[in-house]
Amino acid sequence: MYPDVILLNGTGSSGKTSLAKQLQELIPVQYLNFSIDSILYTLPPSDLKRMMAGGAIERDGYDYHQLTDGYHHCVGALLKAGCRVIIDNAWVHQDELDALEDILSDFEVVRVKVQCRLDICIHRELSRGDRAIGLAEWEYPLVHNYMKYDVVVDTSDISPKEAAAFLLVELEKFNKSRSR
Repeated sequence: MYPDVILLNGTGSSGKTSLAKQLQELIPVQYLNFSIDSILYTLPPSDLKRMMAGGAIERDGYDYHQLTDGYHHCVGALLKAGCRVIIDNAWVHQDELDALEDILSDFEVVRVKVQCRLDICIHRELSRGDRAIGLAEWEYPLVHNYMKYDVVVDTSDISPKEAAAFLLVELEKFNKSRSR
């Protein structure tokens, strides 16, 4: 049995979503790739554009922490429905991570530290065109402060497919250790 949740935590533009997509193709069981971006892309297009440009969303009722909380509850609902999920975000606040851990407490979770050199994250962020410039640099010293990891994947010098192949081997080791 593979875990219910594969949690990818890393700085913006570290390669989490690319890793998740490649892993979905390699892993022999069905996983949904459900990133925080799945929620952010439901924002009104003008607000999303403002956010990606690094501006503040000033629409009445906007609350990033509320969106994150909603994301976590969506993850919980998918799990309760029997889906396996790969989730990814840059969790930089202890309270948000604690709230997520409460939701995940009844499920098998493998926590993956997705690390990447800052210069590469910044380069990717600039090339993408859909990220607030400076986000990776802001998150970099914060993102790994509150989580204990089962696996570490460094995406600095390998392709997403290579990173996924490495992670798959680690997940298979996890499976074998659980079945003993």
